Amino acid sequence: MIPTGLSPGTATSEYLSASGAVLPAYRPMIDILEGMGPAVLRERWRRAKREVALDGFSFLLEPRTFRPVPTDWIPRVIPQAEWEPIGRGVEQRLKAINRFLADLYAGTQTIVPNDVIFTCQYYYPEYQDFLPARDIFVHIYGIDLVHVGAGQYAVLEDNLRIPSGIAYQLKCVEIAQRIMPELAEAYDIIRYDIRDTYLDLFASLCDNESPTCVILTDSKFGAAFFEHRYLADLLGIPLVEGSDLYIGSDGRVYARNVDGDVVIDLIYRRVEDLEIFLPGLTEAYLQGRVVLVNGMGTSAADDKLVFLWVPEMIRHYLGEEPILQQAPSYDLNHPESLRYVLENLDRLVLKIRQGYGGLGVYIMPDLDMSYRSRMARNIIEQPRAYIAQETLDFSRHLIFDETTGSFEERYVDLRVFAVQNGRGEAHAFPGGLTRVANANSRITNNSSGGLCKPTWVIR
Repeated sequence: MIPTGLSPGTATSEYLSASGAVLPAYRPMIDILEGMGPAVLRERWRRAKREVALDGFSFLLEPRTFRPVPTDWIPRVIPQAEWEPIGRGVEQRLKAINRFLADLYAGTQTIVPNDVIFTCQYYYPEYQDFLPARDIFVHIYGIDLVHVGAGQYAVLEDNLRIPSGIAYQLKCVEIAQRIMPELAEAYDIIRYDIRDTYLDLFASLCDNESPTCVILTDSKFGAAFFEHRYLADLLGIPLVEGSDLYIGSDGRVYARNVDGDVVIDLIYRRVEDLEIFLPGLTEAYLQGRVVLVNGMGTSAADDKLVFLWVPEMIRHYLGEEPILQQAPSYDLNHPESLRYVLENLDRLVLKIRQGYGGLGVYIMPDLDMSYRSRMARNIIEQPRAYIAQETLDFSRHLIFDETTGSFEERYVDLRVFAVQNGRGEAHAFPGGLTRVANANSRITNNSSGGLCKPTWVIR
């Protein structure tokens, strides 16, 4: 039976009103699911599992151990009117962050305190006075949002270095529409195709009208290799490892080819440490002999403490008020903020500044007193290593448990992807990758064991 209400004090529901009535956007879906019943849904889930296995739709959790991406196939639907401010807010943040990075490396940035920048693990002072192609650092951007009720979304963090998940977003939608055609037919879904947008992005960054592009992977044993392979197939560009490339005597990057080696104009990199994969690539990039997507140096704004100043970046560089709210956050190096955090630790979230993939995230209300005490000592001893955020009461969505044949509600977030091309145009792709937390948890990342869910923006 589909749950018809949440317990008092729990998060808002994505598909129910405060009174427990099904929201209009979800009425067709709920009717169809109830009409199918558990036996039919179990069969659909089994069919989806076969497709996932045959497509190699996987994520690496442990060395050389891939797992099929666990997915709940009940779509999340976002009405177009609710999506539009999300899309504009994501594009706004992307433009402002790019302007900040340009000032940080080749201008005079006055937004983020210098001691924050200089303690950022991924700030590269050796790139000072360097600007990448078309002055754009962040070309492909991921942002993590949560729905906090009444169609309002709040930003939890920005993903700038090597944002992953767009292929998982696309694959979830693709399979869901095949195994649940009744649901797809019940909605007017806004369709989109990232291929032309990505290829236009790459071309806009190069002087060559038909640039030769490759995707640089960290090998078939990398955590997100499925995504690398999927994007290479979708975009029609080669997937290469470092050993497939070399730096020529002219300082340019070449790809080894049986028909003659080829000059590479642009590398869509899915690795962080360039010199490990291709010695000399950093110098070729700094000399302007190859374009990197995303550019090096973006990680300075990926820092979870720099996140605190993004609203001010928007006001300073764009002369606008932020469209999206973000989780209230605290700089623990500030005495008053540290005092507040220590006094309210039992209701806050602590994050390691350089953490990723759900690692280094500590939701204090979900932890016992002894763990909180250890974290309190840590932040007193190393206040610059952490950022604290208010624990937001974000939304839950419906999932189907094929083992029990029942429905449950779980916390969900939304990773939205956007691009900014060499003409300075930003574009957010409709929907995003909905990630679902495990039972009794609020951490949604795939690497932490969470599920994925297809996301539709509907007219």
